[in-house]
Amino acid sequence: MQNGIHFDLKALEVFVLVVESGGMTAAGQRLSITQSSVSQTLSNLEQALNLQLLDRSQRPPLLTPAGRQFYNRACTLLDDARHLSQEFHKPPGEPLKHIRIALVDSMATSIGAELLSAIRQRTTNWSMVTGQSHQHAEALLSRRVDIIVSDDLVLKNPLLYRQRILREPFVLVLPGDFKGPVPSLRSLLVRDDFIRYSNTTVIGRSIETQLEKWGIQPPLRLQLDNSFAIMQLVMANAGWTITTPLCLLQSGLTPDKKFSQAFRLIPIPGEEFFRELTMVARQDDLGLLPQQLAEDSVQLLKNRFLPIIEANAPWLLPSIVLG
Repeated sequence: MQNGIHFDLKALEVFVLVVESGGMTAAGQRLSITQSSVSQTLSNLEQALNLQLLDRSQRPPLLTPAGRQFYNRACTLLDDARHLSQEFHKPPGEPLKHIRIALVDSMATSIGAELLSAIRQRTTNWSMVTGQSHQHAEALLSRRVDIIVSDDLVLKNPLLYRQRILREPFVLVLPGDFKGPVPSLRSLLVRDDFIRYSNTTVIGRSIETQLEKWGIQPPLRLQLDNSFAIMQLVMANAGWTITTPLCLLQSGLTPDKKFSQAFRLIPIPGEEFFRELTMVARQDDLGLLPQQLAEDSVQLLKNRFLPIIEANAPWLLPSIVLG
């Protein structure tokens, strides 16, 4: 077979019932099929495996040594299949439980409308909140939400589904009238103020942690809690900032480059550093929904986010990873 699997679950079920019921006739009665159909199914299974499972010279047929091993594995596989079916099968008309989703602001603002459309196609019983990404992990673990897409780290847990959505670099954003090279971040401190994210935000704490590693401590003057307000100050020549491409999209970055003409976007001098947005969900009774929404999110970013970055800063594309 092309997929490398030489049997199906129905053939395993027939084989196991022949063994447990003591013969093909009894197995056929339990399955509501003829004895000849049982015999043909067993013959096809043995031929596909190139293995004799039953000694038909005995009455009733007895397991061969290889048949005994196959029987034990088949029982385990059938039990797993039954549990899988019970876990994910819902009676007709039974809706999925109310799904509570929390999104980081930059994700909600940049592709929120398209993501809402995808969510509506996946489930009808849902609600969404944005903001306060520093509380996402705690909200998930305390069962106040079911799915998060966040930059807030959640400790690894076997009961949680986890899928990275985006890895993106931090970038340096300068006022549009800024002239000259930027050999280092320290050189900027003597020229303009650093417009920082509030330390109540995950992105703000990430940036401050990295600056501390580099031994850089900008004066604490301008501190805001959202990307749009920060970019407005940068474009008003009030100072410079560190942010990410998705946050720029959130702030108004467009394919026609009109927005990006108001500022100067360059790599951070020296070592790159990144942030990751990850989908994390409880796996208890959400079925395939987290995996489906993760795939939807990656596809939406590919279709909407990457073309805008390519139009404004194509040098960033090699550093952006989806999924």
